[in-house]
Amino acid sequence: GINAEYMGALADALVGNRTLKTLNLWDNNITDEGAKALARALEHNNVLTNLFLRENSIGKGRAEALAAALVDNHTLEELWLRNNNIGDEGAQALARALEHNSVLKGLDLAGNSIGNGGAEALARALEHNNVLTILDLRVNYIDHGGAEALRPFSGKVSLVF
Repeated sequence: GINAEYMGALADALVGNRTLKTLNLWDNNITDEGAKALARALEHNNVLTNLFLRENSIGKGRAEALAAALVDNHTLEELWLRNNNIGDEGAQALARALEHNSVLKGLDLAGNSIGNGGAEALARALEHNNVLTILDLRVNYIDHGGAEALRPFSGKVSLVF
């Protein structure tokens, strides 16, 4: 995995990055400090378009930091957070960010222990967001109620359950 020191150095490099468009940090067990450093970098980076953070034990707190960065980021088009256990609270934080983000097109939240509360928050966000085209919610705890909340948006967003 990437420890906090290396993640901090990577985040510093991302702030000044002018060429790297895709960053894959799959299965690196990113720490709280590392996730916060990455979130700070995303607030300032204006080149990165794809970020893959699959299987990093991000959890709700780190998801909230990334969500805050999405509000100020104007280039990230794909964010892959599959299998990170962000739960409803992390999904709700990302939903709040989606209400303000105007560039993110793809969001992979499969395998994140998201229930109806997270699904309903994402549905509310989709009322305001006209850019997101792919939302992957497979392998979560969303039942009929959460699916019904998202159903009205199935025409504008490719929803995967």
